[in-house]
Amino acid sequence: MKLYAGISFEAAMTRDQAEQLAGLMEEARPTRPAGVVKALLEFDAGRGRLVAVWADRDTLDRYLAEVSVPRGTELMRTIGLEPEVRRFDVLGLG
Repeated sequence: MKLYAGISFEAAMTRDQAEQLAGLMEEARPTRPAGVVKALLEFDAGRGRLVAVWADRDTLDRYLAEVSVPRGTELMRTIGLEPEVRRFDVLGLG
């Protein structure tokens, strides 16, 4: 079984902020870190969560060791938010 790694950036936000964040994600897509397989933004009841699925944990770990601030945090800070960051295993990706 292929094991991926995930990282999420979550914060309380308005619908307008979520739409701004979605736009920033689209603009930043060409420079997305190479190890990112998928990225998505979910929004419900005033909470938004940007989720990035990485090729594997080693790739994510190397990226985090190389940058001072992860891309998801940078994007959220652009719209005035400070996210809660969480890492996790992704056991399946359809």
